[in-house]
Amino acid sequence: MKISAAIVIEQHKILICQRAGYGSCANLWEFPGGKLEPGETLEECAIRECEEELGIHLKIEKQLAVSTYRYPDREVEITFFLAKRTSGDPVRRVHQKICWVFPSELSNYTFCPADEEIIRQLSNVTL
Repeated sequence: MKISAAIVIEQHKILICQRAGYGSCANLWEFPGGKLEPGETLEECAIRECEEELGIHLKIEKQLAVSTYRYPDREVEITFFLAKRTSGDPVRRVHQKICWVFPSELSNYTFCPADEEIIRQLSNVTL
């Protein structure tokens, strides 16, 4: 399964979202994004998912990393993109919580296992 995620940076902070209390990775934190739809690029996927889930519009800056992780029931390949918000204020449509955190604070949150590698990379970055 291919997934696209946005690392949205603003005022030296990163936007993170807490998943709903049901389904895969219930109650864990993640970066906004979702499943690649037929006919779209990974960049388009990240933009679409952030519009649908948070009501924000993004400009993709660059690809940061690709991570593959095997859950018990499926394997996911996540492409992470550095992005800037161009319009809209984040609204909780599918997540329990959303917040902006400094990279050094990422380790204070329990993320989906597939995000652990990028968390390690981002935790020591100065934005």
